[in-house]
Amino acid sequence: MVKELYIVGDETRLVVKNFLHLLEPTDCTLQLVGQDAGSLGKLPKEPIHLILCLAEGINFSAIRKLAELQKQYGTHLYFVGSPVNMSASELDYFYKIPSVRFPSYSLDINKLLDVMEKNDVERKRILVVDDEPILLRNIKGWLENDFEVYLVPSGEMALEFLDMHPVDLILLDYLMPNMDGPEVLRRIREDKNKQQFPVIFLTANNDKNSIMKAMHMKPDGYILKSTSPEDIRKAVLDFFKNRVIVLDTKEK
Repeated sequence: MVKELYIVGDETRLVVKNFLHLLEPTDCTLQLVGQDAGSLGKLPKEPIHLILCLAEGINFSAIRKLAELQKQYGTHLYFVGSPVNMSASELDYFYKIPSVRFPSYSLDINKLLDVMEKNDVERKRILVVDDEPILLRNIKGWLENDFEVYLVPSGEMALEFLDMHPVDLILLDYLMPNMDGPEVLRRIREDKNKQQFPVIFLTANNDKNSIMKAMHMKPDGYILKSTSPEDIRKAVLDFFKNRVIVLDTKEK
């Protein structure tokens, strides 16, 4: 499928020229955009794919403008290269922008295209793991208008499901018989085919010790079961909205 890809960068710079050369063999339609406010203001008001080349001399106001466009129109942002000549406050702002980041210009173009393809899939896939049937049905009802929701009643079935089906997020009950949430999370983190799946704990305990114990397992977050349906839905939406992904392009 042909994709339109907008690239913000100075085409006279060698790193930008080389990056454009890497993209030429793809089916993408490339649109080079200046970093000035006028050029950025003419970008489509819709969820486009936009790459910013972090070459020396980039104007930080352009980064702020792109972050505003993303917040307003859902722009998919990809940063290539490493930030240079930014103040501490600018770096703090930059690292909080939801985006996909390629630290090196020598990136694998197929990785970029794969991420773009995933970003085009509007409905994220969520696996909910809980031994309470009523809660499973309720969560499905709260989330199914925005996501593809899959349900399993045990940790063992969750691992079997993940062997066959990739997901974008796992909502995992902390306390379950036979195999509890921490054990499921441990097995996910130790499996190279599953460790990339983000996990948020669902917990009924809201005391400080229970929450600290859950967070000690280093999940991607936790949600109290007593939270209102709308707040649970908002928490999941915010999780996807605020994610920052860094793809290391070095050979392993």
